[in-house]
Amino acid sequence: MPQDVSRVILNIVNNGSYAAHQRALKGEPGFRPLLRCTTQGCANEVEIRIRDNGTGIPKDVLPKIFNPFFTTKPAGSGTGLGLSLSYQIIVEQHKGTMRVDTQEGEFTEFIITLPK
Repeated sequence: MPQDVSRVILNIVNNGSYAAHQRALKGEPGFRPLLRCTTQGCANEVEIRIRDNGTGIPKDVLPKIFNPFFTTKPAGSGTGLGLSLSYQIIVEQHKGTMRVDTQEGEFTEFIITLPK
């Protein structure tokens, strides 16, 4: 279902843009917001990587990011449903995987794999 996968990508890109903007607001000298999306075809799957150089995800928060209604954004700025719905679409509906690599204050990268 291409519309569902598009929603996932849009949600992660929006989150990454928000995180990079939040880091830019801190005024770090030389910081330039960056968002990168790459795809790769493998033997039996397709891999999508979306990486930002924003604020990163704190380690204590990481286990909760796919939980419904969990958000790190200020009240009124997010519903906390984006990543939980994205996870549901990728893992439950499309039988793929969704994982995250992050370093607080440096970057976040979501890695999505979908079976061919």
